[in-house]
Amino acid sequence: MRTDTYPLIMSPYFRCGQSTPWGGCALKEKYGKNTPDEPTGESLEISALPGRESHVLNGAYRGKSLREIYTLWGDRLTGKRGKDFPLMLKLLDARQNLSVQVHPDDAYAQLHEGKTGKSEAWYILDAKPGAKLVYGVDVKDGELQAIVEAGQLEEHLHWVDAHPGDVFYIPSGTVHALGSGIQCYEIQQSSDVTYRFWDWNRVGQDGKPRELHLRQALDVSSPDSLPSPREEEEVPFEGGKMKLLVSDPHFRLYAVDLDGTFSLPTGEMMFMTPTVGCTLHWGEESQELAPWQSVLIPAEMGKAEISGNGRVLLSCA
Repeated sequence: MRTDTYPLIMSPYFRCGQSTPWGGCALKEKYGKNTPDEPTGESLEISALPGRESHVLNGAYRGKSLREIYTLWGDRLTGKRGKDFPLMLKLLDARQNLSVQVHPDDAYAQLHEGKTGKSEAWYILDAKPGAKLVYGVDVKDGELQAIVEAGQLEEHLHWVDAHPGDVFYIPSGTVHALGSGIQCYEIQQSSDVTYRFWDWNRVGQDGKPRELHLRQALDVSSPDSLPSPREEEEVPFEGGKMKLLVSDPHFRLYAVDLDGTFSLPTGEMMFMTPTVGCTLHWGEESQELAPWQSVLIPAEMGKAEISGNGRVLLSCA
């Protein structure tokens, strides 16, 4: 086995300004991100999207983009062969409601966009009292198109309360919108295919309403297939416990509550974001991690451990 792979501490790409008119300043003020001096909605912590790549902060490959690393390491990084890097990790800050949107599955996205589809999951980091988000629509079979064409979608949105620690699984076809006053961790397929149903009559810099994609959104929506809540199973280990929060064909999301040292699984790629400071150990090396600093663990890595006290969010391909 070659040994030039190592844990990659990533520098995020920020979406801000008119690309995220709903964004705020919490990513800088609460999560320590070096965001631009304007409202910022998204910190793309681990991203290989063209033009929106995160970059390596440490080691021999410092300064290289994730796309460059994937070209160099391939399935040694991901553990799976594929044309494109498969997943993306974001932190989001919603000062205002995001647009009401839906994502296609792989088959529709490939046919119509030449890209992969998008399933995702949200872990709520913080939420102001009374914060809500859109999670599905309240319609009967066959009603959605008529409701949309009548301009009545907003009246039928299904709103739910959001609290720190809540988890929402959003497979392709699920109508959704993050609500104002919420920050979240998002794990998703590496895709930018988003169809807007509704955008609260917001206008862009040109004074015109932002584009909607009603035909495509109706094509891919599955209003009757909202996921059932998952039973969270705790797995104790020496040094803490672990919960599986979401299991999707493309990714799994865990919460690891450290109280000592945890040996990371081997043989699969992992995205790791600690909510507190902790230490990552591998081979004869170690690295102190700041809170909210995201790390990409290559699938080829041998034994690695994290030590500390507090919660670590861990996503696996």
